[in-house]
Amino acid sequence: MPFPGVSVNVDTGNLLRALPNLDSVPALAVTVATEGLQGVVTTVFSLKDAENKGITSTSEAFLHYILTEFYTELGGNKKLYIMGFADTVLMSKMLDVTDEAAVYKMIKDANGEITHIGVCRNPDTGDVPGDAFLNADVALALTAGKSLAANFQAKNQPVRLLIEGQVNDDEVANSLDLSALSNGYCGIVLGSTKADGSASVGLALARIVKYPAHVKIGDGQNGSLTAGQLYIGADKIEDRPDVEDLHDQGFITFHRRPGVAGYFFGVDNMCTDDDTSILVHGNVLDKAQRISAATYTPYIESNIRINDDGTINETDAKQLENQLKTQILANMEGQISNVDVIIDTTQNIVDNSTLQVKVKILPLGYLTWIEVTLGFTTSI
Repeated sequence: MPFPGVSVNVDTGNLLRALPNLDSVPALAVTVATEGLQGVVTTVFSLKDAENKGITSTSEAFLHYILTEFYTELGGNKKLYIMGFADTVLMSKMLDVTDEAAVYKMIKDANGEITHIGVCRNPDTGDVPGDAFLNADVALALTAGKSLAANFQAKNQPVRLLIEGQVNDDEVANSLDLSALSNGYCGIVLGSTKADGSASVGLALARIVKYPAHVKIGDGQNGSLTAGQLYIGADKIEDRPDVEDLHDQGFITFHRRPGVAGYFFGVDNMCTDDDTSILVHGNVLDKAQRISAATYTPYIESNIRINDDGTINETDAKQLENQLKTQILANMEGQISNVDVIIDTTQNIVDNSTLQVKVKILPLGYLTWIEVTLGFTTSI
């Protein structure tokens, strides 16, 4: 029996601010050990909330570490969807669009609220990773993720995926040509705060949802990452001579910047070479899509006047154009440079009852590379 005294329990985490929704709602598809967390959708709002729901460093070491990185980098409280899977479930299986009990279920149950999903796996002992630089499941997950995201984009519920770049053999050169995959829905995070071949998807996910859609995850104005040391495979990033090559091959990875302490993300690469080759462009398009759908949904099965020659009434067309343009500009001020909405009044709407609307987004420019010419002069 202890001596008499006063016991004081110190409660922490109460000063963390609740971050606003901004433009992103995050989710995780992740390996869990607890059977009660497998196949179900859980929502947490902070690390403490997760711990109260049984996700502790003891019972769920893998997920708890990801959440610790996420909420530490976030610096606040924010709603996060989590769907757990057994360690035998591959990332590609988590993302299988034909499996309505997998990530499909999480997106559906969230009623389209989810915008970004981090996909991470702690493989079981029977895993067959192959003999390449990356675990064989990574490429399969990219294919599955593309089909899943395309399915929900067609429902006006666009999502972007961050897939864990699990390093299988860090002494083998990467052979996966990411930019040739025509997959702007998915990006592969490469690099971890652990020297175990995993990837710190939580850091990337936090940077995405902490800021508005138009802000890059590597924006220097937002300071360095909270990570103290980063690795690719078993090697420190600083000790890998190929880290810039891996970045150029299309991975979302990390680097240091001269004269600044800490780590930063490089280019927010996605697995394509088209307009969505950087995540920020996809984010902006996704927000514009959601606004467009919300603006025009009330007009479904409504009517529009037709001129005697069969063309669409210009006044009605202009009203529809202006309404969407106004909504996009109002909700995306400072996130795009401009927008134009065009309805071709010569289209035949009587025969097919389909109104074609073209929306052109002029994005912001990004200072990814800055070249300074420096030299002496005899006079200024």
